[in-house]
Amino acid sequence: MPERPLLKIPAPEPIAPPRPPRGGAKLTKPSRQRQGERLDPKFERLERVAGDPAQILQSRQDPEAIAPERAIVFEVTGSLATFYQEASRIGLEYLADDELEIEPDDDFRLTEKPEDAIPGRVYFAMPDLDALRQLVSLWQRYQSGGRMADGFGRWTQLFGLLKDVRAWGPEDRLTAETLAVWRDQLAEAPDEPVRFEVELWYRENPETRRAAFAAFSAAVQELGGTLVHHASIPEIRYDAALIDLPAARIRELLANPTVTLARVNEIMFIRPQSMAAFPVDEEREDDPAPSQPSAAAPLPPIAALLDGLPVQNHRRLDSRLVIDDPEDLEPTYQVAARKHGTEMASLIIHGDINRDEPPLSRPLYVRPIMEPVQTPAGWDERTPADRLLVDHVYRAVRRMKEGEAGEPPTAPSVFIINLSMGDESRQFSGPMSPWARLLDHLAYRYNVLFLVSAGNIRDTLGLTGFSNWTAFEMATPAEREAALFAAIDARKATRTILSPAEAMNVLTIGAAHRDAVPPGGAIASGMDAIGKSDLPNLSSRLGLGFRKVIKPDLLAEGGREYVRWTSTNPHLHVAPAKQAARAFGLLAAAPDARGDLAKTALTWGTSAATALATRAGHLVLDALMDSADNAMLADTPPQYLPLIIKALLVHGSAWGEGASVLEALSGGKHHAIKDNVSRFVGHGVLDASRIVACTAGRATLIGYGEITPGSASRCRIPLPPSLEGVLEPRSVAVTLAWFSPINPRHQGYRMVALEAKPAGDKKLSLGVERAKDQPHDKAIARGTVYHDRREGRRAAPYVDGGDMLVRVAARETAGEFTGRVPYALAVSIEVGVSSAIPVYDEVRAAVVARVGAPVSP
Repeated sequence: MPERPLLKIPAPEPIAPPRPPRGGAKLTKPSRQRQGERLDPKFERLERVAGDPAQILQSRQDPEAIAPERAIVFEVTGSLATFYQEASRIGLEYLADDELEIEPDDDFRLTEKPEDAIPGRVYFAMPDLDALRQLVSLWQRYQSGGRMADGFGRWTQLFGLLKDVRAWGPEDRLTAETLAVWRDQLAEAPDEPVRFEVELWYRENPETRRAAFAAFSAAVQELGGTLVHHASIPEIRYDAALIDLPAARIRELLANPTVTLARVNEIMFIRPQSMAAFPVDEEREDDPAPSQPSAAAPLPPIAALLDGLPVQNHRRLDSRLVIDDPEDLEPTYQVAARKHGTEMASLIIHGDINRDEPPLSRPLYVRPIMEPVQTPAGWDERTPADRLLVDHVYRAVRRMKEGEAGEPPTAPSVFIINLSMGDESRQFSGPMSPWARLLDHLAYRYNVLFLVSAGNIRDTLGLTGFSNWTAFEMATPAEREAALFAAIDARKATRTILSPAEAMNVLTIGAAHRDAVPPGGAIASGMDAIGKSDLPNLSSRLGLGFRKVIKPDLLAEGGREYVRWTSTNPHLHVAPAKQAARAFGLLAAAPDARGDLAKTALTWGTSAATALATRAGHLVLDALMDSADNAMLADTPPQYLPLIIKALLVHGSAWGEGASVLEALSGGKHHAIKDNVSRFVGHGVLDASRIVACTAGRATLIGYGEITPGSASRCRIPLPPSLEGVLEPRSVAVTLAWFSPINPRHQGYRMVALEAKPAGDKKLSLGVERAKDQPHDKAIARGTVYHDRREGRRAAPYVDGGDMLVRVAARETAGEFTGRVPYALAVSIEVGVSSAIPVYDEVRAAVVARVGAPVSP
């Protein structure tokens, strides 16, 4: 049991009453139309807004929020930043959330081939179909060299930055990425039908939606296609189908991407099938500490694993799993293929076996959502080929929390869900994916915390500064690190996180370059080229997320992934190692084709890191719920537990020495440099030891409550009297977490934004200021975790009655929301390790006096 358990923040005090809902986003600048100005009758529909294009158009990066009959596309030549700058001069402004300003950059460029400079696309919604046609007509007049109508002269310069202005069409529905996937599929199976997904425009009216699907189905049938699966999820505006189309029809589209299916108006996007897949390797070793199976405590599970089917009678897993297999996969799921689920379950329950930690006290709920597939190279584990992945996950979670077919929910006690997988065919490129929207919706609806892996990419990197492997080996560790991360940075547009890792309500986990394998291991033509353990693995995918939200949220231990050389033409090329060869990785239970139930294997990457982050969250819950030492927080209402875990996992994360390597990759503005570090490491590497207990010099307090947009609450955190007026290094960390409702039809998407700022003295009565080694102040306000670290060493007199005052405030950011939003707040006060100031004891004594809860002696 922890010697110094977490403390409780006294109940917050309301300081601002809820205001009436304002509803929606603010309009931009008022019209600057000149009085008496007359317009060409052809543009009569635009007359009232000719001087204010922002009132004609509503900018969207995500066409999902636009009705199909009103969708218009601006194709921008060159920089999107220039386009937005010129658009703002005539009053056409990007409608960003009112709590931040989005600076357009490569994160918002939609690219077919990220290494090529191709036009960006910006989507707009017109007031109605007439306005859309009239704007296209205005563009055509500009293209033909005709004189612009009176009142539209300011559009000339804006049109000069555009390649095209057009209604939504075939080039939007069918992307170059999809065509490339089709070419590969036909190369492997020239005569086989090609399976892919179609995202339909979502229609609000059920009858209209059914009619649109009927028209789409008829078009597919006319082309000789087959409907494999169809799903509609109204809460996230999702309507999609999985179809097979004959190879001949696919070749027609490859030859001319503007014909047949690409011209069906009911279609928004044509995409490769969403699928998660993992190959099964055969590296195995004996368990270094074999033990007899021991059952978990007879308590309901609080964590779930959506993955492959584990070897449930493995010595490390026996009597520790609750398997829910409604599709009866077990009889046909070969033991040799049960690798990924077995490893993830082992890491959640036991952690890295090399660290010899005690197992979790509660069982782990497992819902298999993958199945085995035999390939020429061996076994793979994949999500089902005959189901839409979004609907498959939706039904799995709904079964857990609501039940199905009249049956009760299968895991109502679960509020942490591990998803160590991503869609290999959909890396983040700007708009929210349906899978991400689904997780955001489910997190808010069911009050569950999803932990999602950022994804791995094991491509080849060119190191132009090295001619051969020998030169690389002879370089200093700092030179190797700099070269590797410069090469990654140069290709960051091709290494973005996989769907659904961009979801806002989840925690996205990247892989830190650390493990417990003793250094000195060797692999053929490879080495451990990264010296700093707070840097990410080479294969860990990069953020940022939607609207530049910090992604990944944090890094967890993901193995010291080695690098190997692949070629030296014309310079050295390297790639992440394919096999650990006992040199690196996290040790976990593994299947064995011969039936040995005590085999293990080394694994690494973001899947493994996510499993360890889930374990860390579970350990926090153990400390809060099952520990006799934590009487102060024992009565925490269960609805706040997932938010407390979310807050604490980020609270225990921080940048380290590796941030200096990443800061050197880019120049320019302060915010751009910090954002670039965040895209690699998020808020930093998780130190789980900091979030399950306190120390003599560190007190961590937990608070929770509900808040209405337009209101604020003040939290009082007692300060240690011995720190007042003392010249002593000290730090403060404040972390606020919540689940936001979403509005897929609004460009703001996240409906409620919260923040935690000083409510009294700006330096929190401790003389502390924002630490430099963290994301910048605008970045921490973009998502659903607000994490701020402050430092100081000056002697400071206490104000505000000897308390630290923190103001928690909420506001609408994507339309009207009048409900209450639960939140969790974590605050830490810490002094240097050599300090003799009893921070914990003094803060605890003050908290006990106010809260009145029993605390163990």
